[in-house]
Amino acid sequence: MTGIIIGIIVIIAVVYLINKRTNIFKGPGGALPGTKKNLREQCRALLKMPPDEADKVIDRLIERQKEKNPGQSEEWYLDKILFDLEKDKHR
Repeated sequence: MTGIIIGIIVIIAVVYLINKRTNIFKGPGGALPGTKKNLREQCRALLKMPPDEADKVIDRLIERQKEKNPGQSEEWYLDKILFDLEKDKHR
């Protein structure tokens, strides 16, 4: 019985440390991953420009994606833009 309790405590500690280090359960600013706010913040960070300029660029990229892939949600477009920006960053 004691071994099970110690195992649970160890698992909780590991999950806590991983979350603290990688922030996998919450995104920047406390938003949940995948929300429009979080996705837009991640795009802004990758663009590395003032927020108002980054928002204009993101809006243009969304419009371009809407032309290429009509009928998707706003989150889908932001996720696609984020994917493309991260891919370009690693080139």
